[in-house]
Amino acid sequence: MTNDSSLRSTEERPIWPSAEDCAQDVVNRIGKDIRLALPLGLGKANRFTNALYAMAKADPDIKLKIYTALSIIRPALPGGLGGRFARPLIEKFFGDYPDLDYAVDRQQGRLPPNVEIEEFFLATGTLLGNEYAQRHYNSVNYTHAMRRIVAERVNVLGQMVAFRDGRFSLACNSDLSLDLIPLMRKKVGRENFIVVGELNERLPFMPNDAEVPADEFDVLLECGGYDLAGPPAPRVDTVSYAIGMRAARLVKDGGTLQIGIGSLGDGAAQSVRLRHTEPDAFRAAVNALPGPAGPVDEGGDDAFVSGLYGCTEMFTQGMFELLRAGVFRRRAHKGREITVDGGFYLGPQTFYRGLRDAPDEVLNRVNMTSVDDVNALYGNEAVRRQERVDARFINIAMKATCLGAVTSDALEDGRVVSGVGGQYNFVAQAHELEDARSIILLKAVRETASGIESNLVWNYGHVTVPRHLRDIIITEYGVADLRGQPDEECVRRMLAITDARFLDGLVKDAIAAKKLPDDFVVPAEWRRNTPEAITTALHPFADILPAFPFGTEMDAVEQDLALALEHLQLQTANWGGRFRYALKALASPPEFERFNAHLVRLDLNKASTLEDRLTRRLVVQSLKDTHSTAGATMKNSTA
Repeated sequence: MTNDSSLRSTEERPIWPSAEDCAQDVVNRIGKDIRLALPLGLGKANRFTNALYAMAKADPDIKLKIYTALSIIRPALPGGLGGRFARPLIEKFFGDYPDLDYAVDRQQGRLPPNVEIEEFFLATGTLLGNEYAQRHYNSVNYTHAMRRIVAERVNVLGQMVAFRDGRFSLACNSDLSLDLIPLMRKKVGRENFIVVGELNERLPFMPNDAEVPADEFDVLLECGGYDLAGPPAPRVDTVSYAIGMRAARLVKDGGTLQIGIGSLGDGAAQSVRLRHTEPDAFRAAVNALPGPAGPVDEGGDDAFVSGLYGCTEMFTQGMFELLRAGVFRRRAHKGREITVDGGFYLGPQTFYRGLRDAPDEVLNRVNMTSVDDVNALYGNEAVRRQERVDARFINIAMKATCLGAVTSDALEDGRVVSGVGGQYNFVAQAHELEDARSIILLKAVRETASGIESNLVWNYGHVTVPRHLRDIIITEYGVADLRGQPDEECVRRMLAITDARFLDGLVKDAIAAKKLPDDFVVPAEWRRNTPEAITTALHPFADILPAFPFGTEMDAVEQDLALALEHLQLQTANWGGRFRYALKALASPPEFERFNAHLVRLDLNKASTLEDRLTRRLVVQSLKDTHSTAGATMKNSTA
């Protein structure tokens, strides 16, 4: 509980110390037909939502429909070895964060019939097999989500709020709320649209547009702070750095930058930082990479003198670290200190700590604002065009076709992996803005239990960004500049950045589709597009390519284990693989002492059963394998 005397309950705006009382107050005001809007990701009023959901479960006369995106809950712990490793990490990543009960029940198929959940972005990859989530997913751009909410005449908004020195901030999720609150009050009146602010003292406070007056809220809930959900920082591998460095060289000094999420996003952000702080080292590393470099004349490889302006849907830890490194220092707004505009933030615990500890002079340069402002060009077009000079919108994909179409959110059969979010918005902006470029990053191959598959394909059954919006696509093997190119040249440039193992099949498809001549011969340099070539090129630069460039909650032992257990899972994904790997482990010197700390972490140092003894041998073998390959070329990091 906060002791700030400026936080007082009034007749117009009660402050409830109990989530249950707060939920009952809302039902008393609105009635039993509740249409609840919750922000994407972190900004949900979890305790209020859980109390309201509990009321609906207990009273079938209450009709509750929730409109939201990215409902975060703790992942279910796997059994066996995975559970031993994951259990302590879940505590580090989530702490006392209250899971969203509706999301837990949806995961387990226990939603009551009087509750409905509609999301426009799903927790990535976790709901592919969930029939309810797949049936109730709504495929819309982030900028169009509010249109859907307004059309449904939502009557309650539940928002997590930061509070400091008598000031309120939407903090992590200004994205839709800044526009939704005044619009709904104008349409239906204040009495028909209740804004609930759930105060959380552990939520980093953000100034500028995210700061709102006290009368923005109709009801406040102050029932103590709780930890924020912190998805783990992704490991940035050699491939991600090869892709990220190629992208960083296309960024123009004095321009505008947006970067997506995941290992590829972090690889790109770290590469931009490296270019600024150690330009000679960056230049040496990126020049060592084979393959087409793309339009490097539109970017550069020197430190940023004028600096960049950040315009990003998701304000990530990578963007924050670029701000702290002095990369984001171009002020785009007249009379304001702002150098980064963002719609929402989400990241690992190291990110939240950094925001909480940052001085005001740093946070004042970050403007959490409307997603319509950062993702869209129109509505205030003249100003936005002036702000977004030489924009580079860097986003991540799962698949790309040889004709330049991109898939980022769903599988070929229509099942949703995540959501469109703002990717289409940024790609469209890149084509509308002068001197802007859309840059799509993807790994050339994907390793699965059944083998290696190419992420560059001839055709795919689902598309996020159509081929007529093709621009720049980057894999570890090079840069394909597709803008303005006819189909044959587009195919050639995509093949030049394809893994060599899949070239012949794609060439055959291209010839059959009349996009290449019958006598086409694959150039010799394309045959050198192999993982070994990338590893060899970047091996001398391992010291400047840390696995976790912005820190991690995992200690060095856990970092080793994460890589080793992932390798072990792939090696033992089927019976044949398990048998072969078990033989390899049993035939190899065990080296238990060398990896004793790792075995202690998994409670395998004193294996007593036959199963545990075999598991111990498998784990040690996988640790040896990963230490001698990928682990040897990438530094571990500490938080």
